[in-house]
Amino acid sequence: AIYLWMSDYHPDGGQLFWPDRPIPFVVCLGPSSVGDDVKPEDMRAFSIPAGKGAYFHPGTWHNGVYVHRNHAPARFLTRQGRIHARVSASWANEFQKVLRVPLAP
Repeated sequence: AIYLWMSDYHPDGGQLFWPDRPIPFVVCLGPSSVGDDVKPEDMRAFSIPAGKGAYFHPGTWHNGVYVHRNHAPARFLTRQGRIHARVSASWANEFQKVLRVPLAP
């Protein structure tokens, strides 16, 4: 498992993650509809199957991408919008919590 102490979103641009080889990975996402009022319970972990990538629309709360140690080290092609504004939430400071995200092999 991994433990997340913060998440962020980019209001002006999306972000793409594509692995350089076909491996599964996990992303933790929250809806753009909550805006700056995100809460830990808004976040969900998603398993991305091998051979696929992930695109986060502008405003989507997220973290990085995570792989099980059986697939490490891993490299990802990343692309994002031209403007790199970022809004962050600190789960640890604002809610006195960290998020636990399980990683399946």
